[in-house]
Amino acid sequence: MLTKREARQILHPLAATGTPAEFGLEHYTVGLDPFLKVIDEEYLSDYIQMGGSAFKLVVGTYGGGKTHFLYVVRNLAWRRGYATSYVPLTPTECPFNRLDLVYRSVMANLAPPYDPEHAPTTYHRGVDAFLHHWFARQRALLDTEEKLRAYLEGLTGLESTSFARAVRLAFEALYREDSETYELVAQWLKGEDLSREHRNRLGITERLDRTTALRMLRSLAQWIRSIGYTGLVLLFDEAERGLSIASSREKRAALDNLRQIIDETGNVRFPGVMIFYAVPDVRALLDERLETYEALRQRLTGALRATNPSGVRIDLEHLDLAPQEFLTQLGHKLARLYEIAYEFSFDPEVLTKTIQVFAQEAIQFRHADIGYRRLFVKGILQAFHRLRLEGQRTPTRTEVHEMLLEEVRALEEQALEEADLEEF
Repeated sequence: MLTKREARQILHPLAATGTPAEFGLEHYTVGLDPFLKVIDEEYLSDYIQMGGSAFKLVVGTYGGGKTHFLYVVRNLAWRRGYATSYVPLTPTECPFNRLDLVYRSVMANLAPPYDPEHAPTTYHRGVDAFLHHWFARQRALLDTEEKLRAYLEGLTGLESTSFARAVRLAFEALYREDSETYELVAQWLKGEDLSREHRNRLGITERLDRTTALRMLRSLAQWIRSIGYTGLVLLFDEAERGLSIASSREKRAALDNLRQIIDETGNVRFPGVMIFYAVPDVRALLDERLETYEALRQRLTGALRATNPSGVRIDLEHLDLAPQEFLTQLGHKLARLYEIAYEFSFDPEVLTKTIQVFAQEAIQFRHADIGYRRLFVKGILQAFHRLRLEGQRTPTRTEVHEMLLEEVRALEEQALEEADLEEF
């Protein structure tokens, strides 16, 4: 049973920014079941589990549910025993034209499988936490030096000898409580540079750069399979209105990297990996003026559905539910959360009419820059507050329209502030 505190933790970020909290999504997920069923049955519990790999492009407008979808997929992957890494792509910290920075972000957000229902209090991310989790799982079985040595020697099949040596050294350092060696190795695994002196002492020859990043990602996937996890799910989120790359030169590099990543998913050196790349506008990604457009476009055709599980695109704007029905179901799920969070009961008739009028008005903004779903969420939660504090009366269409316009202005101002921060 969901507690008041848990319900508040789910609703607060939705009301504040319209973006989802990382956990509790199952309480207000609507319309994604057809996609999730294919992903789970065809991939996570079958093809990827057997050592295959796959790439999916997730398309949704700004505020259209991309991040929500990726979090739901991550929770699904955790239940199947996958390690995951959710990576927000940004122009400054993690642009896709720099695979070395992408690798660093993957390692910074790496997480072992968690129970999503208990993760809010136990969830830790990053390769450091991952190494400790791996060590804790195996420590009790390795009660002698011989068993330790045999276990570490059994970690084979990693493409990068430096990566293989680093993970063995990290495990052994934890076993021997050698914090100095562990910190140096963890630093290297994070993608941070080590001095040549330290690398020579550790026997690690490679450095992370643009030429080695893809090999490091492949080695990461191979390592995760070798230590007993089902596989690795990577979730790349172009979370802003535009892409994380700006100039034509950067875009060419990013598209070439994306093409290479897609091609790697058909490679036996990339076992047990499923990659999701979420974009706000596929047209911004596939610019026909660039020479890589046609090659990439051919790799990204076909919509994922039950009758076409090999389809690459997952279009969140084209669900089986009509927009009105989608928002209506979403509104009622949010209302149930709100009642728990505030120990309050809505008048059923007033609630139904309020959700209906908000859904109708939010759909009018369907082709605006702000996703109408995010607009609906922010607006309806504000309406719930008013119903609780000012009396249970269905708002008029004019009142709802004005409330939504206020939310549009607030979201636009927020986007401008975020753009200014990225620029400076």
